[in-house]
Amino acid sequence: MSILTNPLYRPLLEIIRSARNGVVYGGKIRFSHALVINLLYRSGPPFPRLKQVLEATKNHAEVLASFAVIYKICCKVLANDALLGPKNSRLIKFLAGAFGSWIVYSQHFNYFHPGITHQITLYCFSRVLIAVGKMALDSYLGNFQPQFKNYTGDIILYDNLTTNQQKKLKQAIYNKSWKYFAVLTWALVMLIYDYQPQYLQSSLRHSMAYIYDVEMETWGSWRELFGI
Repeated sequence: MSILTNPLYRPLLEIIRSARNGVVYGGKIRFSHALVINLLYRSGPPFPRLKQVLEATKNHAEVLASFAVIYKICCKVLANDALLGPKNSRLIKFLAGAFGSWIVYSQHFNYFHPGITHQITLYCFSRVLIAVGKMALDSYLGNFQPQFKNYTGDIILYDNLTTNQQKKLKQAIYNKSWKYFAVLTWALVMLIYDYQPQYLQSSLRHSMAYIYDVEMETWGSWRELFGI
C-alpha cells in the first residue's frame, strides 16, 4: 500500500493538498490584480514594478495557504477530541475558522501582510452579511408563516405557495434588499471618500481617485482625453 492510499496518511495529505490549492488560487487571483494595478496606477522602471507584483502574489498565496493549513489541522485535532468528537462538525469548523483567522487574519502576530488580510476579510464579510440576510429571511418565512395575496386576491400562507411561487417571492425580496444595500453602500463610500478618504482601503482609494478626481486634469486633444 502506497502513502497516497494509506488511510494513516490521509489527514496529512489533505492538509498538504489544501495548502497547495491555497497557493495556486492566491497566486492566480493576486498576480492578475497586482499586474493590472501596477500597469494602470504606477509608473517607473519595469523590474521594480514586476518585483512588487511577484511580492504581492507571494503574500496573497502565503495567507491563503497558511489559513488552510491551520484550519485543516484544527479540524483534525478537534474531531478527535473527546468533548467535541465528529458529531459536532459545525462547532468544530467554527472554532477552527476562528483560531485560523486569529493566527492569520487578525494581525495579532503581525506576520502576514496587513493589506491583503484586510482585503480578504472585507471581501468575506460582504458575502457573509448577504448570506446571513438570506438565512434570516428563510427562517422567518418558514417559522412565522406570513400571509400573502395571490393573483386573485386570496390570502395564502407561505407554506401553501408552490415551490416556484416561494422561489419567486424570495428572489423578489433578495433583489429589493440588494437595491437598498447597494444604494447605502455606495452613498457611504462616496461620502467617506469626500470627507475622510484616508480611512478607506488604499487600493479602493487610489482607484476612486483615478476614476473620479478629474476636475484638475486638462486635455489638449481628443486623443489625450481618451488616452489614445
